[in-house]
Amino acid sequence: MFLDKNLTMLTDFYEFTMANGYFKEGVGDTIAYFDMFYRNVPDNAGYAIMAGVEQLVEYLQKLSFTEEDLAYLRSKNCFDEAFLEYLRHFK
Repeated sequence: MFLDKNLTMLTDFYEFTMANGYFKEGVGDTIAYFDMFYRNVPDNAGYAIMAGVEQLVEYLQKLSFTEEDLAYLRSKNCFDEAFLEYLRHFK
C-alpha cells in the first residue's frame, strides 16, 4: 500500500517556501484548515461517493520528515535552519 512510503517530499516546493515564510513571521504553529472538495457532481447525479478519506487521514497522521528530506531542503539554500529543525520534529 502506498501509505507504507513516505510521500512528504511530493509536496509542491512552493508550499515549503511559503511554510518557511510563515515560520519566519512567527505564525508557524497557527492552526490551518484544509478542504477536500469537488466542484460539481458528475453527470448531474443526485449524490457522489468519495473514496480515500481514510488514507488521507492516515497519511496526515504519519506525516514526517527524514534526515534525507531535510538534507535535500537544506541543499536548496533557501530555508532557515530553525525552520528545518521545526520540520525535524513536525507532527
